[in-house]
Amino acid sequence: MKLAMNMLALAVAATAHYTFDRLQVNGEVQGDSWQYVREHTRGYMPTKGQQILEDDFRCQPGGASGANTDVYTVKGGDTVKLLGAFGMTSIEHPGPAQVYMSKAPSNEVKSYDGSGDWFKVREAYVYPCASPETIANHFTRYLSTLCTPVAGNDDILTTAWCTWGQDGIEFVVPSRLPDGEYLTRVEHIPLHGAQGSSTGAEYYYSCAQLKIEGNTGKTWLPTRTAKIPGMIQPGDDGVIYNIWDSSITEYPYAPGSKLIVGGTAWGSKDGNSDGIVKSVAKRAARWVGSAAARARELMDS
Repeated sequence: MKLAMNMLALAVAATAHYTFDRLQVNGEVQGDSWQYVREHTRGYMPTKGQQILEDDFRCQPGGASGANTDVYTVKGGDTVKLLGAFGMTSIEHPGPAQVYMSKAPSNEVKSYDGSGDWFKVREAYVYPCASPETIANHFTRYLSTLCTPVAGNDDILTTAWCTWGQDGIEFVVPSRLPDGEYLTRVEHIPLHGAQGSSTGAEYYYSCAQLKIEGNTGKTWLPTRTAKIPGMIQPGDDGVIYNIWDSSITEYPYAPGSKLIVGGTAWGSKDGNSDGIVKSVAKRAARWVGSAAARARELMDS
């Protein structure tokens, strides 16, 4: 049994590394590689260990400036995906995914280094995987056929994760954000090498430059924010988690900052339908769209 597990570990570790270089909006690819995504110099290699405490953890080495990167205009409710680079068409590492946004000072994202406040607009965990939905506006969950149910430890090593087999990481643009330019960061954290070590988890991420136009009604910047680097520490429980423990059938953590009201959640932490999507939806149904929402968000941040 131990030999079989070691062989599986090697097989998982041997799958291709990746990064993200192209933008897809509402199902249509927009522009070329690195046109709207900041090109970086790390290639497809992961960030690991103490490297996540460096400023390069924002948008990769070489990604501190977006002077040579175009800005794509979106609106609330648009589904945006950052697609895999270097021919990657399928994420095949087990682990959670997040999407963060940070409003550029003076709405000039090309010159923004990402040193301001970041907020989480997307979380992705394990099956059942809800299709992307704006929690602030939609309370019906739809099961995706892209994931298979958790059935013991084997699936938590592979296909239980909602990102497994995907060609990128997607999110829905929140309709409550003020118009302006935003640095947008997608992140996947594979856990196959974690095994309790602060140097084992891998981090794959890229930053796109987006401009939001047309959001109407009451809009505000979220108060549940964090700084990058700093929002994740190398020894956090969620990134040293040992998925090779044969008793593991859930992932009860949420790396980074809290999901904002009006964000989207994909899947649940424990593999059942009463997971994170339902709890966030309930909170949103009660608070979003009112002054109380902002007060509640401030208290929870």
